[in-house]
Amino acid sequence: MKNREKFAKEILDIACKGNIIAVTKDNKVVCCDDIKCGQCLFYKTDDYGSHCDDEALMRWAESEYVEKKHTITLREKNFLDALLPNCKYIARDNINNNLYIYYNKPRRNSMKGSWITDNSNCFYVSRDMYGNIFDFIKWEDEEPWSIEDLKNLEVRDDGKSNG
Repeated sequence: MKNREKFAKEILDIACKGNIIAVTKDNKVVCCDDIKCGQCLFYKTDDYGSHCDDEALMRWAESEYVEKKHTITLREKNFLDALLPNCKYIARDNINNNLYIYYNKPRRNSMKGSWITDNSNCFYVSRDMYGNIFDFIKWEDEEPWSIEDLKNLEVRDDGKSNG
């Protein structure tokens, strides 16, 4: 699927209002007026100055859409690295949207709105202590997340200090 097909609705909505299409560095289609030029994939600086690159827009539209992979913050990476080796899985419950770490692979218990294991080897990740981490982990996930898989995700700069 090409980008123009994936984002057809967004492109049409912007174009039908008479506005110019822009695409952010994280591949979101927006109105040109809603972002700074330097944040747009089509912004170009060359010998003639700074301007929109219409050819870049066409190349982007015709290129294959690539599903963005999950990334974690340095803070989240440090959290994972601090876990004991027997911590293997992480999942979020449906009751309070709480995050839990499990030693054994849990299974979803829809009746209780939580993940359960055959033993009680799990612990709650306190928002008071760790803040809001791993926002992409949802109750709706088919499987719990493997800690090892999370450790292998790309670490993004979250622009915040580690303190």
